[in-house]
Amino acid sequence: MYENCLSHWPVKVESSYVSTSFGQTHVITCGPEEAEPLLLLHGAMYSSTMWYPNIESFSQKYRTYAIDIIDDKNKSMLQKPLESREEYAYWLSEVMDGLGLGVAYMAGLSYGGQLIVNFAMHDPARILKCVVMSPAESFVSFRAEFYAHAFGLVSDPNGVENFNKWVFADRYQLPPYFVDQFQAGVLREDSLSAGKDRKRVWPYVWADEELKSITTDMLLLFGEHEVMYNPLEAMGRAVRLLPHVKAEIVKNAGHILSMEQADLVNEKILQFLSE
Repeated sequence: MYENCLSHWPVKVESSYVSTSFGQTHVITCGPEEAEPLLLLHGAMYSSTMWYPNIESFSQKYRTYAIDIIDDKNKSMLQKPLESREEYAYWLSEVMDGLGLGVAYMAGLSYGGQLIVNFAMHDPARILKCVVMSPAESFVSFRAEFYAHAFGLVSDPNGVENFNKWVFADRYQLPPYFVDQFQAGVLREDSLSAGKDRKRVWPYVWADEELKSITTDMLLLFGEHEVMYNPLEAMGRAVRLLPHVKAEIVKNAGHILSMEQADLVNEKILQFLSE
């Protein structure tokens, strides 16, 4: 399912693995070899194939590395569970080392966005600039409705369909091949990821002092129709606490704004990174 999704990408890609302390991390690379690096971190259970509406624009200017987040539903192979936010930052640092990158631009959505906020606290010197879209929690807690839909993904035969309707409403239609991959990811289990005794690390809402410590230049984007939390409340807290943030609400978009308003989001990201 993953490879089928990747076959629909509009650009030539290279697939490789980076060894880390926690397992083998799968990376999709494209764009000019001599260009500045841009790391992409996907949303939970979506995998790096979710960047199909964005990758052509990004890879025209940047050497783009779409990283399959380890311990999620993708082609990375977990060998040792990560048990703290510090370990997630260390994992990403190891991926950069394996790619031969000292510093990079970064962009992430949802779970990937939260991991970038986390990395900005633990290893800020390695981020040139970052774009965080619809971060999972981070600034405010999820609504109870999120957990109902999340649990429904695995407990309800129609869970994937219901989740997509909740997230997208009638604004965007996912391609069938991507829905098939999402469904396959929901159903896929492995012994390490399914461990019931593991410590819960994410999602997480940072304290004021933690957020104030971030010095990285950040573009923070929320969808107008975000359903997982109140986007205005999240943006207000971010603007109040982050010293170097530019925050915007994207009209006619929800949580997955990189898909719903791809052209607009691509333009905003590229403009911010080049400023």
